[in-house]
Amino acid sequence: MRAMQDAEQIVADYLAELLTPVAAAAPAPAADVQVVAIEPWKAAPLGEPIAAGDTRYLLCVAAGVRLAVPMADVTHLLPMPPLSPPNSSNPICLGRWRHPSGEARVADLAAVLSPDMAGAPVSTLVILRDRVWALACVVDDEPVDLLPEAIQWRIGATTRPWLAGMSLEPKCGVVGTTALVQWLEKELGP
Repeated sequence: MRAMQDAEQIVADYLAELLTPVAAAAPAPAADVQVVAIEPWKAAPLGEPIAAGDTRYLLCVAAGVRLAVPMADVTHLLPMPPLSPPNSSNPICLGRWRHPSGEARVADLAAVLSPDMAGAPVSTLVILRDRVWALACVVDDEPVDLLPEAIQWRIGATTRPWLAGMSLEPKCGVVGTTALVQWLEKELGP
């Protein structure tokens, strides 16, 4: 009988401990979404080439392929927001994103590489130059410096004219933003 009373006492003590209010720690504040504004595009209109001294590139990943986008052409980076439905059935166009100064058409960078790769997971919206076009991709790294001498440039390419070259370290394709915007407008219309 004594063992039964001890077991009941142990259960009662356990329940009392569970039901005793404990001072809760204050919940951690929600992480603020930080929009990074980079506006070098103001100095270089869309049709002009990137300055020879600008060697910083943003490394973007789309469907497992790493591409370097010139930081001179990147206006904003932000977590992937909800988009308005696209006006096109083309898998390259994910939709439109409204921002305070207008609207940007969002291209799936994986589908730009190949329509078969459309729908790859994305986490970042990369707003380009004048905020008319944006790329949906994954951005995990800080911008890197790529020296022009370390890039194998493509001259007169007929396929993927927006692929300006290849870098061996880090191994990635180098995007020509002006050619990419022209290609997107040709593919999807202005």
